[in-house]
Amino acid sequence: MIKKFSFICIALLFSSFSSNVKAESVKPNINQTDVFAQNPKKNLAPIPLDSTKADNFIDIRGMGDSGMALTYRQPPSPDSNLGDGLPANFGVRLDGLDATGKSYRGDLSFLNWESVVGIRCNTFRGTPNQNSFTFVSHPENLAQAYEKGFNLIGLANNHSWDCPRGENGLDGALMTASQMANLTQNLEANWLWHGVGKPQEKNVAVVQTMEIKGRSVRVAFASLYLGGACNNITCISDRDAILRSLRDAHADIRILSLHSWNNQTQQQLVNLGSSFIREYNGDIVFGHGPHVWRPVTIVNKPSEKQGIMFQSLGNFIHPNLRARGQDMIGRVLIDADTFEIRQVQGIPLRVNSASATFEGSPNPSTIPTSNFTWQPINSPEWQEDVSPHIRGVYVNLPY
Repeated sequence: MIKKFSFICIALLFSSFSSNVKAESVKPNINQTDVFAQNPKKNLAPIPLDSTKADNFIDIRGMGDSGMALTYRQPPSPDSNLGDGLPANFGVRLDGLDATGKSYRGDLSFLNWESVVGIRCNTFRGTPNQNSFTFVSHPENLAQAYEKGFNLIGLANNHSWDCPRGENGLDGALMTASQMANLTQNLEANWLWHGVGKPQEKNVAVVQTMEIKGRSVRVAFASLYLGGACNNITCISDRDAILRSLRDAHADIRILSLHSWNNQTQQQLVNLGSSFIREYNGDIVFGHGPHVWRPVTIVNKPSEKQGIMFQSLGNFIHPNLRARGQDMIGRVLIDADTFEIRQVQGIPLRVNSASATFEGSPNPSTIPTSNFTWQPINSPEWQEDVSPHIRGVYVNLPY
């Protein structure tokens, strides 16, 4: 009996010891626990395209090279037709892409306007040939763009100087600035445009307070061309002044539009965009110039926050830009309380000059990245009420 009792005690003691060992062995190790489970921000589902449903986010979208012009021609009237039988009318072309506007309209929506803006050009730059192009667009097209939701307009690029002699004796860049000022007044437009103007204007970023989802958000924006044609155009000689003005601006969000014109300046674009985010507290770079997409890059800041650079968005709506098959909408979702980027989305388009569609667009997973991996968007809620052909990819930050 004593032996039996001793055996039971030993068994119970061993059982208790084993339980303790087992309990200790399954304690979570902080270094091995899945970081996604610890950080719900990384589990963020794809934010729906309908910006009104992104309550806690500032929704920013960017599109590439745009305009409504034909080379070495006077700007087509918005009620005239192009060669495809459809109007030379940016608003009509946007409706052809997406009548709801939900695919391209965020709280802030960016366009690179690759054209002079005016009613008439009296002298075009250069002479017509297969390697020379000049563009002048009717200002009504930018009025339509604004009414459709575009409120960030980049104007510094290699076509900003296509009309050396325009209306009222102004060169193309100053004519564009004059037309944009008139539109701002006539539309009472709360938008930011930059990239052309008098020397004392073009090398300083513009800052505007935007009312977004019941919040006052201060946005700093600049547009810079990485070339040397600097007559009333923000270009490479304005680099340092622009970067400093963006850094020193009293702003919640800082956005820089950069335009290249060859392989060498495209590498300069990448270097400058990285420097803007890393050293000047930038948030978003919208790059363009190659007429095809280039990698999307996450850039770390010293503050441990992250910025995003679209090295090139490719083309958007422009009658004189041929189909290249690598064009996208870039989307950035920023936490409305902390102003940190939480999600980035890539949405491919199929663009053929002045027409854009989601039908037949490239696989979104082919949008290149340089230091992260996209996740596919497989959510009916994401594309609700938009074209059934629209597809996208996303990544959550911090990454």
